[in-house]
Amino acid sequence: MEKPFKYSISFVAEKFEKILLLVLLVQLPLLILHFFITNYIYAITPNVGTIYSVADFYYALFTILFFLYAQIPFVKYTYNEFEGKEHALKDALYSFLVQGFPIFVFASLISMATLIGFSLLVVPGLIILAFFITAPIISIIDNKSVWKSIRESRILFKKHFMKIIGLLLIWGLLEMVIGVLLNAVIIRITTSYAALAGVQIITNLIFYPIFFILLTVCTLKWREGLRKIA
Repeated sequence: MEKPFKYSISFVAEKFEKILLLVLLVQLPLLILHFFITNYIYAITPNVGTIYSVADFYYALFTILFFLYAQIPFVKYTYNEFEGKEHALKDALYSFLVQGFPIFVFASLISMATLIGFSLLVVPGLIILAFFITAPIISIIDNKSVWKSIRESRILFKKHFMKIIGLLLIWGLLEMVIGVLLNAVIIRITTSYAALAGVQIITNLIFYPIFFILLTVCTLKWREGLRKIA
């Protein structure tokens, strides 16, 4: 697997229907849940006139939480197909149910730590996220506790921290720029909040699966490198 990006794009094109099914069954419901939770928080949180409010804090927290949590079926399906396992899609959905709670707890803690880091000039939060982001992937691939995967995640971070941080930054900026451009187009047509929120959700539905498929493929490649060194 010399070219993870090329492999990931080919994988998405080849398995598009099944990936779309994962998007509809897992990612979309979580995005809708995120939408209603965060909008409810904004509705009940008083605006005190500051640049950032308590509602903004909770919005960022839930965004990072769902970002880490929703990856489970995409990671498992990518790995199953890479290994040529039968019933790859069914097993991916099953893994989401079985491994979901431990990873949800892990994601909750990492989300809070990352958010605190982001509040300290952004960079610490990015480093925390990059440090831990491969731990759930290793956990899902090896079918073991996410807490026991932190050690290997730390090793991957030490060897590939620039690649992990670069991937997070580039992919995040790309999604943000495209989202801003699409919002600008929508605003010319309508100022409806529902339309703008819909564009944001659709953008995330497109970029999110590709990102975690690519990160899974990269993680598999990096782990192969560790075995060769050992």
